[in-house]
Amino acid sequence: MKTVRLLWLSFTFVTAVVTWPAAASPTAAWPTTRQTTESPGLNLNGKMLTLSKYGGVSFSRPHYHPPIATTSRPYHTSTRPYHTSTRPYHTSTRPYHTTSRPYHTSTRPYHTSTRPYHTSTGPWTTAPLTGGVSVCLRYLADSVSLLFTLSPSRSPLTFSGSDSVYGLSFPRYSYNPLYLRPKIPFWANPAPDIWTRVCFTVDSGLQVAQVFSGSNLSIRKMLPAGENYVWSGEPVIDFPGFDGQLTDVQVWDYPLSYKEVFNYMMGGIYLPYRGSALSWSYISYSPRGRTLLEDNYELQARRPISSLLRKHRPKGGRKAGRFSNGGKREREPL
Repeated sequence: MKTVRLLWLSFTFVTAVVTWPAAASPTAAWPTTRQTTESPGLNLNGKMLTLSKYGGVSFSRPHYHPPIATTSRPYHTSTRPYHTSTRPYHTSTRPYHTTSRPYHTSTRPYHTSTRPYHTSTGPWTTAPLTGGVSVCLRYLADSVSLLFTLSPSRSPLTFSGSDSVYGLSFPRYSYNPLYLRPKIPFWANPAPDIWTRVCFTVDSGLQVAQVFSGSNLSIRKMLPAGENYVWSGEPVIDFPGFDGQLTDVQVWDYPLSYKEVFNYMMGGIYLPYRGSALSWSYISYSPRGRTLLEDNYELQARRPISSLLRKHRPKGGRKAGRFSNGGKREREPL
């Protein structure tokens, strides 16, 4: 009898070991995540971007994530996971079944004839669109057809032209550009500047636009009929490729006053300026193609000549000589 019992216990232990389910691999069930990197904010004061016809640049507010449209449904599976052909724990009888409904009352508790906390407007909705937009920048170029596109993903606004005439286009509303000619003197005796300084303002409430270039301004023009342009607030501005330099890009989410435009044109000598939607002192940029970030012309002009000579002198080369009053070349001391 003891032998039979020992054999039965041994058989039960072996069967339990053989039929024990294998533990699932921890790496197989571990969810995978996609790591994303944030766009850091940079202070580009004193810097300029040299662009080319084969390269452009896009500026955005730091840590801004543009909306991504997807055509397919993510995490879609054609089969139903964990499907079983039998229903576990099935019973022929319904447990805890009662013929009467417990806790049943004939009246509705806490019922009021009025709706508390009711408002006529929908709370927690998205913020309304802005009432206008202003863009200011400095650039150098021989010729430019399309200068930039503001908010390319949502309600784009394109800005093109040159010193004599500029054009505003609203592709979402109409393809008829609005031409503005800044030829009216804004102030007398402007400070000299190598840059082409340009600002434009759009007032969505009044449906008017105006362009400033250097010390001149254009007339205020009504936007084309039927457009009713309202800036979407997307803090992105894209510059296509052109041969030249670009610096000091600022975007405000409201139409600038004349004093604010004048202060920008004068380089902020009266008050420091900073774009409320996009600022050159805290910005992210994504270059493409042939582009170069370097010190602007003002900083390059402040460098001492001796440092420039040391920078461009060949390694191991001898110092350049100098001429005396007699015309003979003298050697500089080594």
